[in-house]
Amino acid sequence: MDIQSLCQLIEVRKEELYALLSSLIKINSENFGGHGNEEECARYVQELCEKLGLRTQRYSPLELENFENSPDYFPGRGLENRYNVSATWQGTHDVNELMLMAHIDTVVIGDLANWDGDPLSGEVRDGKIFGRGACDDKYAVAVVLFLIKVLKDEGFAPKKNLVFAAYCDEELGGSHGAMAAVLKDPCNRIVNMDGKANQIWQCASGGQVVTYRYHTEKTVDSAEKTALAIPLVMEEIRKFGERRREELEANRFYAGTIIPGTSLRYTEVRAGNNGADLGVGELQFTYYTDKTKEEIYQEFARIEKTLDAKLAPLGMKGDGFIPYTRFFHYGFCEPDCRDILDMLDAAQEATGQKPLVCGSCLSDLSIILKHSKADAYGFGAGRNFDEVGGAHQPNEFIECDKLVQYTKTIGAYILKILG
Repeated sequence: MDIQSLCQLIEVRKEELYALLSSLIKINSENFGGHGNEEECARYVQELCEKLGLRTQRYSPLELENFENSPDYFPGRGLENRYNVSATWQGTHDVNELMLMAHIDTVVIGDLANWDGDPLSGEVRDGKIFGRGACDDKYAVAVVLFLIKVLKDEGFAPKKNLVFAAYCDEELGGSHGAMAAVLKDPCNRIVNMDGKANQIWQCASGGQVVTYRYHTEKTVDSAEKTALAIPLVMEEIRKFGERRREELEANRFYAGTIIPGTSLRYTEVRAGNNGADLGVGELQFTYYTDKTKEEIYQEFARIEKTLDAKLAPLGMKGDGFIPYTRFFHYGFCEPDCRDILDMLDAAQEATGQKPLVCGSCLSDLSIILKHSKADAYGFGAGRNFDEVGGAHQPNEFIECDKLVQYTKTIGAYILKILG
């Protein structure tokens, strides 16, 4: 089969792709951090893979030997009931050549009042497919399963193995599913299909979500005093963020992009907690960096000493920086590596356009690069976080035409690598 014939078939059968994505959206697989609802979706994906005649296994990351002893294991994620699905389409040579990865969990649905319809409807309307996970990341699961079905129907036989990893615990800084997938099934090539705007991500920033907490040394009946310390803490965090911006502006992969300007973002600032904990202040923020974990944590230790000195005259004491997510390690593959050039060529032949090659912010690509030997990269068709109906937003959707274009590129890449 040639690429143009496959692209024509994708157009003819695209309604099957839409229906498959809709069926995945209908299954609630919210990730709450300490636990998740991935089990039903994992079972469904496994059933679909078995119907396709793939060699499949459903497993918890904890089933991998010494998984909990890894320095990148982050406790408290309730992995006992969260599952990956590994599905192998065996080639004429039983060698794991290509892994396509997509996560099955979603962020929480949130307040239903912010949605115009059922967030688990999978409705296809006005050239869009709606629902939680539509563009982050269930579209990618649907693309792989759809392409395998189409290619099998046409009698295509891969020369080497295609491994599909549908993994758990991506959202809220999990990454356990991704780490387990690449450890369990090492492959020569890895494409993480969780990405945005048809971009190829060859670089993953380091960083994490972290909380700085402090408290009054005496009991208080109002959060007013606690709140007075917020500007003092924010000033030190601002300096920390400025150092992150400067280092990313000097990084060859991030210079001239929007990433340095977003290298520190607050996710929560509060004094008291809805009438309780009136003497407790918390500032939670996300940061991006190309420094090591050891360098960043040494910096945190110095800031904690500075803040202790500033808070003491106010009758307050710092509790330090507390990780809310794992630390993501900075990593990259060169933008002109063989695998990325192959994907660019596939996109050009399938769609007439080449994706932008650039760096990402926090993503599982960080963990994948660290724990695999392949020149892994991200390539996705999801929608940006700041767009109406984008990733993590109410009324989440993916545009049908962009989904089809992305499917053509992935299909062309499969033919190029495994044909």
